Amino acid sequence: MGTSRSRWSSWSRRSAVGAAVLGGAAVLAACGSSSSSSTTTIGATASTAAGGSGTARLDALAGDVKAAQKSTFKAAYTSTSDGKASTITLAQSPPKQLFSTTDSSGSTTSLINTGATTYSCTGGSGSEVTCTSIGGKLAGAALSSLVDVYNGSTALTVFNAWRSAIVARVAGASLHFTSTTIAGQPSTCANWNRSGDTATYCVTSTGVLAKVETSSGSSGSGTSFELTSYSTSPPASDFAVPSGATVVTLPTGVSP
Repeated sequence: MGTSRSRWSSWSRRSAVGAAVLGGAAVLAACGSSSSSSTTTIGATASTAAGGSGTARLDALAGDVKAAQKSTFKAAYTSTSDGKASTITLAQSPPKQLFSTTDSSGSTTSLINTGATTYSCTGGSGSEVTCTSIGGKLAGAALSSLVDVYNGSTALTVFNAWRSAIVARVAGASLHFTSTTIAGQPSTCANWNRSGDTATYCVTSTGVLAKVETSSGSSGSGTSFELTSYSTSPPASDFAVPSGATVVTLPTGVSP
């Protein structure tokens, strides 16, 4: 049980930091293959019409993202951070939810909300799967810190920051929109640039994030993830403890 608890805590910290970096870079940029595109240049010479067009398109994307947060779907992503790749899976059928990450060795760590209980599961790549029940505020915080980047919550914060910059006519920034297809899903991308710091957020026609990419011009660092598969019918097994897993139930008041 100690190993499961330490791995869960370590994974939660790493994922939360990654989420903060990804969302933070895009917000700081605001403060600081396509078939079509349009551009809004923000600054002292930008026209009101251009700025209005930019905010309207951001508002439309935000509306799609909000709608998808309540929908049923399963999405898989390839995520790259600090040169390391992993596979991320997000499935939901509210209130049920699954968030899992699989590294290059095949080891998988998951958070599963069955609708009644939340479990942290570790294992894979030939090792035994162990699932530890977590509850109360801890369960909600764990899922929120990990899922927000992929379910659109972080994107909404970023869009709001960009919208504020457009309205304030921040100098030296630009926003343009492109249309593309990712994992077979028609998508609209909002592309931000300011002083070499760039961010791209792509949203499918159903409001699911299709791609996120941020890059800091000063440090050269970047983080990204891109949709590789999408379905509107996640299997019931996604929201259940894996068959054969060892289940650990913690005493009340004990954290994993």
